Amino acid sequence: MKKALTIAIVLAFLLFFPVSQSLAGRDRESDDWQFALSPLFLWGMSLDGTTVIGPVSAPLQLDFKDDVFGNLGAVFTVHFDAKKNALALFAEYQYVNLEPSSSIPNGSTVDVDFTIQAAEFGAGYHVLTWGNTDVEPILGFRWTYQDLGATVQGGPQLVDSTEDWWDVFGGVRLWTHFNEKWTLISRGDIGFGDSDLVWNVSLMVDYQFKEWGSVFGGYRWMDYDYDSGSGQDRYAYNALQQGPLLGVSFHW
Repeated sequence: MKKALTIAIVLAFLLFFPVSQSLAGRDRESDDWQFALSPLFLWGMSLDGTTVIGPVSAPLQLDFKDDVFGNLGAVFTVHFDAKKNALALFAEYQYVNLEPSSSIPNGSTVDVDFTIQAAEFGAGYHVLTWGNTDVEPILGFRWTYQDLGATVQGGPQLVDSTEDWWDVFGGVRLWTHFNEKWTLISRGDIGFGDSDLVWNVSLMVDYQFKEWGSVFGGYRWMDYDYDSGSGQDRYAYNALQQGPLLGVSFHW
């Protein structure tokens, strides 16, 4: 049972947390709004930490593996970025449903259903250009919803836990422009609210292959410390996620 719950939570965070992309090659002299849409991206993540559901604590120590996608029931991710002159606005929504199964010592099979919805909204403002690097402080908030259930096939429900929370974050985004096509995008932020503390760092290289499109790849680290409730109602997640990023953006 612990194995099934651990696998479900690990898989969910493969595509869970938002990655805020930007309009790396935008024209700051234009008074028009400029937009970028990233309908899907991948965070191939390794995880090291613990989770607590009621009185049960389970370790989360797993590397990203190709076959984990066999447990995905559904996944949808979309990120939107809008910029005008020095102002930047960004938003993201993610939906992940995981349906792994596992055997327990008495020979029965346990079906796990783990659904996550997450949204991020934020704003940034370009304050200076240092050499070939644009500097943009950011401020925003995140909403997270998790619904975790585990049922014995043909038997009772073992776990039914629903949790949602809000966090505020602040930090900075940097664009180092090597030329018109290649840009290094860096982001760092710290958040808190219902969570005790969240910190997030990412480094990505963006290649704009056409005026209307670009691809990006890089690496991300995110450490999450959330703890709510007590006794049978306790839900906690404390772990470091890290791994490679890959995605595509459409510009207009």
